[in-house]
Amino acid sequence: MSALTHSLVGYDRATERVVDEYRVPDRVLARAKQLAKVPSGDPDAMMCYPLDASQARDLAEILEVRIDAERYDYFLEGFAAERGGDKRIKLDEHDLSVTLDGKLGV
Repeated sequence: MSALTHSLVGYDRATERVVDEYRVPDRVLARAKQLAKVPSGDPDAMMCYPLDASQARDLAEILEVRIDAERYDYFLEGFAAERGGDKRIKLDEHDLSVTLDGKLGV
């Protein structure tokens, strides 16, 4: 059985590698979904939603983390995380990856 988790994920514009990843707690998920303009057709925010610099900074402030929205592209991303384990599946229309060592695969 899987549970959905969410993260603020930053990608290097030149390499497209993940440079930042911050878990979005359930207690602030509703606000994160508003910022990302998650449509009503995806009530669980399972897909990836791009954030402009202002939206990314607002979410980072809520999460109490520092980001560089001028250098990196940020997204609100949904992940299926297996309960009681480290396995994660990235859910988005372009990439599906699974890691068994607890590291995010992109």
